[in-house]
Amino acid sequence: MKFKVNSYHFKLLRDYERLSAFKEAIDDYAKRMNDDGSNALDDSDKKIAFDLGCGSGVLSYFAQTYMDRIIAIELNNSAYQLAKENLKGFDRIQVYNDDILSFDFSKLNEKADLIICEMLDTALIDEEEVPVLNRAKEYLKEDGEIIPKGIINSAEPIFMNNHFIQYEDDEYSPVYIALGKSVVYSKFDFLDEIDPNFSAVIDLEVFGKKDLQEIGLEEKLLGERYEKFDFKENFNIREDKLKINGIKLTSFTKLNENIICGPTPMMNPEMLIPIEEIEVRSGDTIRIRLEYVMGGGVETINTEILDIIHD
Repeated sequence: MKFKVNSYHFKLLRDYERLSAFKEAIDDYAKRMNDDGSNALDDSDKKIAFDLGCGSGVLSYFAQTYMDRIIAIELNNSAYQLAKENLKGFDRIQVYNDDILSFDFSKLNEKADLIICEMLDTALIDEEEVPVLNRAKEYLKEDGEIIPKGIINSAEPIFMNNHFIQYEDDEYSPVYIALGKSVVYSKFDFLDEIDPNFSAVIDLEVFGKKDLQEIGLEEKLLGERYEKFDFKENFNIREDKLKINGIKLTSFTKLNENIICGPTPMMNPEMLIPIEEIEVRSGDTIRIRLEYVMGGGVETINTEILDIIHD
């Protein structure tokens, strides 16, 4: 099927890894809902889906083969018009131009077997996945499912050239160097009630001397990418003095129990967050408090260095 899209949704449709992950999860849901393992609708068990923040309608299109009714809701009028046009040939799909946070789900007179909601952003900060699902879950059947099922977030210490929040995506490649191990700091299952006000204390371990040798830090700093920004001026490797001025957040989307998707160009690109610049030694651990409001935007991000623990 040929979809009508604007420039933004054209980029979304070009992100084949993102699309294939969601399609595979929807296909898997359909197979599990049928005892014979087929993808055909079971007439004895009518299925209802909500597609929240449906955009141009591609995920509703993937799901319509398996569902008896799909309620697709999109706030942005431009995207709504695209979805309405793209899905007009499918009687099973109703498209609404409305805000999910105030949408009257009770007027539908039925609850959903499946909620699809791809209002994702790195660490769930800049999109309303959490507040939307916290509200919509009231209208999910007791045995209902959500795609994606959840998210896993990790952090690692870095040194970066620009001291502001940056995304690493297909349009922009910030200059930074990773200086420590990645650690998982939060996991969320979207079937649970989630407090959008997030706070965690994270221990970030700086690479040891052996690790720095294995990644060839000194040689890397002489490369054109880093030499251009005088990265080497911030490190004295021989005296074991390193600088950290940021953390990188990476999110892994759990589509279902068997499918986990890492960052893609248009889904949860890695985020670089500045912190107070500090000098550390190899093997040190930086204890940091990270806070933000999920769905509140990047302006809610706050970091505080609590301690530097020497090896």
